[in-house]
Amino acid sequence: MKVELLEILRKEVNPALGCTGPTSVSFAVSKAKDIVGGIPKEVTVIMDRDTYKNSISVGIPGTKEKGLDIAAALGAIAGKSNLGLEVLNYVTKDDEKKALNMIDGNHVDVQIDWNRVGMGLYIDAKVKTNQGLGHAIVAKTHTNVVYLEKNGEAILEKEFNDDKNAIYKADHEIGGYKVKDFIDFSKEVPIEYLDFIKDAVDMNMKLAKIGMKKGSGEGFGKAWLKIGEKSPLYKAKAYTASASDARMKGENLPAMSCASSGNVGITASIPLTIMADEENCSEEKMVRSVALSFLITIYVKNYIGRLSPMCACAIAASLGVAAGTAYLLNETDEEIDRSITNVIGSIGGILCDGAKNGCALKLSNAIGIAIESAYLAKIGVSIADGDGLVCKTADDSIKILGKIAREGMRETDIVMCKEIISRNNETKEVD
Repeated sequence: MKVELLEILRKEVNPALGCTGPTSVSFAVSKAKDIVGGIPKEVTVIMDRDTYKNSISVGIPGTKEKGLDIAAALGAIAGKSNLGLEVLNYVTKDDEKKALNMIDGNHVDVQIDWNRVGMGLYIDAKVKTNQGLGHAIVAKTHTNVVYLEKNGEAILEKEFNDDKNAIYKADHEIGGYKVKDFIDFSKEVPIEYLDFIKDAVDMNMKLAKIGMKKGSGEGFGKAWLKIGEKSPLYKAKAYTASASDARMKGENLPAMSCASSGNVGITASIPLTIMADEENCSEEKMVRSVALSFLITIYVKNYIGRLSPMCACAIAASLGVAAGTAYLLNETDEEIDRSITNVIGSIGGILCDGAKNGCALKLSNAIGIAIESAYLAKIGVSIADGDGLVCKTADDSIKILGKIAREGMRETDIVMCKEIISRNNETKEVD
């Protein structure tokens, strides 16, 4: 067993309350406030375009509001930075009222740094209180604090690449492994070490059931079930969509995230729960399939980027689902590999146009293709090597996909973000 892979899983699979875009802003603001203490008076945030794009259309848990102003204000007023991606876990109606008053008083200023041409998470938060000024910078990942300052004095300074033109580097430790390593690990790791994976499945299914019950968001989950009531494939699409529906609406329930994304964690896990039931697989086999799915997902996100112009649910998590489904079907290592490349060759390159209700439809369509790709591989049907982006191995195909996302789509990302964000009248730019 490769112990490091277990450590990676434990580090990258965590509960997250609400969409991780605005949650990361709440976290950064909360860190800035905590470093100085006191009663918050003013909040200023300067951030990257992609996190902004991914945050403007999603509900904030515990409130009826959407967007970054409320996320920033709540981070200062009620955020618990020690809770990480569950920073807004204890927001009350009174907190919401105070946050809205702060916004109405023009004491919350959220800006986009359009000069930051490179892609990657960057949040610079300052909070003025009755006790002074707190300053926090979160970069690269959603809770990675690289700088803290209290009343002009630096408290924490970590080295990080702040080149605004930098190309995202695929430098996560998981890049030293291959798909075969993830398959072997998922088969061999003692099952008792994967209890947290079962917790992830349970947490995400709870969110899915709430979304299904309420018909949250646009109701894609209920619609899929209505269309294909007796189909396990449509059931997988339905419950995955319902979890996203609930999360994007701002239901006050956590999702188990994967690689800093709640929707990615949902997409990489729920379909395999449904398909395991369909194939009469044991709980242990289901858990191992989800572990494989999570590892593949983390691996792909390393190459396309944490914040990417490519949709991580459709591109990263769906590859995980394809591999996990193939594992449930007792496919060979080669067939698992072809399941992944079937997905890359059919839907590789789907755009991330921000977190929103519509994500439910996008991710449910993607996992449908992922599951079908695994079944096709099982009967020997796959996209041939050299056909478009498809290489001899999934590893090589994933690396090419990553290069396209990181290098080839930088300008695409800028244009897309400007088009989406321009419809938000509150957008401010850094000179």
